[in-house]
Amino acid sequence: MTIIAHLITAFLLAGPVVAQNPPQKPPPQQEKPAPTMNGTWAIEAHHSAGVSNPTANITQTGEKLTGKYVGSYGESVLTGSIKDNKEFTFSVEIGTEQKVTVVYTGTLDGDTIKGSMTMGEMGEGTFTGKRK
Repeated sequence: MTIIAHLITAFLLAGPVVAQNPPQKPPPQQEKPAPTMNGTWAIEAHHSAGVSNPTANITQTGEKLTGKYVGSYGESVLTGSIKDNKEFTFSVEIGTEQKVTVVYTGTLDGDTIKGSMTMGEMGEGTFTGKRK
């Protein structure tokens, strides 16, 4: 038998050739989107006058925070900023006859916030909050 005949015989005996796909790489992991302050927050604030439970409805655009703050003194405009989608500061003016500026400074961790607050002459306090 000639070499060509041997090759043809070997080819026929081997059966059909199945193309093998190279192993596929796992899909790239999608990065989680950076957390934002967007949403409605239930806040528990501890201060010299006791404990209060205001609600903040916050919109984040870039590093700018805007929104509405509703507490025992009614509704107030909220303004502030956030750095690196983590460290934030926002302020509200509360009160009816005598206005007090309350400044919240804290950190964002997913659906929770926590930090400290200053209330002008009324002193300081701490707060925690959860996204509703």
